[in-house]
Amino acid sequence: MNLHLYFLVLFSLFSLAHAQWQRCDRFWPKLTSKDPGRKWTVKTDCHALSGYPKEFGKTKVHVIYTRKWSKLSSKTKDAVKPVLEESLAETFKVYDAFAKLPTEIVIILTTVADGDATAETSNPYEKRSPFQIKLLQRWTTEASTNTPRALQGLAHELYHCVQGLEFGNHIDPEYIREGSANYFSNIAFPDANFEWPGKDYSGAEYDPSLPLYAHVGRAAYATSIFFQSMGHSRDLHSLNNWVLSSQPGSHGVEERGRLSGLTGIADEFFTFAQDFSLQSIEDTSGVLIPTIPEITPVHASIKLDAAGTTGTATLKTAPFTISVYKISVKAGQTAKISSSANHHQRLAYRKPEDKDWTKMSSDAGSAKPIDLPCKDKDTTYLVLFISTANVKSDKVKITVKSSRKKQCHGRSGFIHYPLFNEKTSGGYCPKGTHMADIAIWCCPDGLELDHAVAAQVSLCCPPGEDCYSEIIPDNMRCADPSWTLWNKDDREVGCCMKGYYPNGARYCVKDFDERDPRFVEMPQDN
Repeated sequence: MNLHLYFLVLFSLFSLAHAQWQRCDRFWPKLTSKDPGRKWTVKTDCHALSGYPKEFGKTKVHVIYTRKWSKLSSKTKDAVKPVLEESLAETFKVYDAFAKLPTEIVIILTTVADGDATAETSNPYEKRSPFQIKLLQRWTTEASTNTPRALQGLAHELYHCVQGLEFGNHIDPEYIREGSANYFSNIAFPDANFEWPGKDYSGAEYDPSLPLYAHVGRAAYATSIFFQSMGHSRDLHSLNNWVLSSQPGSHGVEERGRLSGLTGIADEFFTFAQDFSLQSIEDTSGVLIPTIPEITPVHASIKLDAAGTTGTATLKTAPFTISVYKISVKAGQTAKISSSANHHQRLAYRKPEDKDWTKMSSDAGSAKPIDLPCKDKDTTYLVLFISTANVKSDKVKITVKSSRKKQCHGRSGFIHYPLFNEKTSGGYCPKGTHMADIAIWCCPDGLELDHAVAAQVSLCCPPGEDCYSEIIPDNMRCADPSWTLWNKDDREVGCCMKGYYPNGARYCVKDFDERDPRFVEMPQDN
């Protein structure tokens, strides 16, 4: 080889080697030092990953890496390429069905560490291709140590490219930007689940006492559960359009106003609030998300009117938060729960053990009656209240109206003998009972002496009912199970409160020595 040819070959090899390492920001040659997009670019040399650029759908994807990345171990670098391939292929297949992606994307493999961040997506030309996805050191590490997270992580960044065609480089509204990217990445990889709230998953927590739009920073990622809830009533096209119709840069009170004006937002946020409060938001994979926190209900006092039949309480909430209250309703009645809700407000109620909410009517006349059984304690109801009004704080009045008292404080059974009053030498009935109209026997409030059989046996029954056959002879019991049943020669049967004893005149007395010894305590049937 002559000297001239030698130098020509040497120069060609040098030029080839130099061409393989080029500026990472060469894809944006029109940027000047004054362009805002320049701050996003990687200002060092990069090398193309073998096999790239490559077409995915209508998008040309470049994958390049920095000199520092090239010095990582072969094992680490070898693990990256198949994960990249799988994530790109699956994500584009899913996203192309409902979304528009940029015509060109540049993915840069780097060794940059930024806390627990995985990647950064930017748009140097602002809403125009090519877009840039900078994969940080954590993504490279997880390609071999936590592959599902790496797969979903790149899908998350690719949805930022979808958003960027509309939002540009605006971060706000951040809860929509990050929450929807988390959601759609789970559509691409439904079993990865790194969008779930909680330190072991996304590292973000959803706070139901904080407005939806106020979840920013780390918390913005947790709003993916709002989109999971919406995803059960919207298809992917509709939900993607909902995201992209957001106002770039909107945040705080401005975003609250925008949200408040959206058609159907009250019902959609209400559905989310119901699912969240029941911890029953379903993941794309079909499983319930296990990391949704429980909401502790706040007690609300019911103020009764003079008649004691209608009670009201005023509930407060901040719009786009989830508020759960606890109220107590007296047992043994039929009641209706209604509210003064307007078109921005939604309420529901349920018993603590129930697994579904009942929507609360804003019209007392059309409210569904609820049957409250007789029992010792009041019945507890939980009340869910949300508002989507464009105000700092909102309130609503709920009304509990009793329409019919039940026959409580007793079951059909034998009467209670009157207590003896030593001062008057007469009788009186214990608290919670009343004296019968044709005898001095006592029956629990709500029950009456059975007139039809009063000449033979003294029984307390619900008004108008015949309970003789229910009691005699196979179900001997007191009208109140806490009483003691006494029998005298199978001719006189009655009851006294525990600690009292029947005397010869059939009064209940406290002094055991004053009892009529012919009365024998009897076991009671249920």
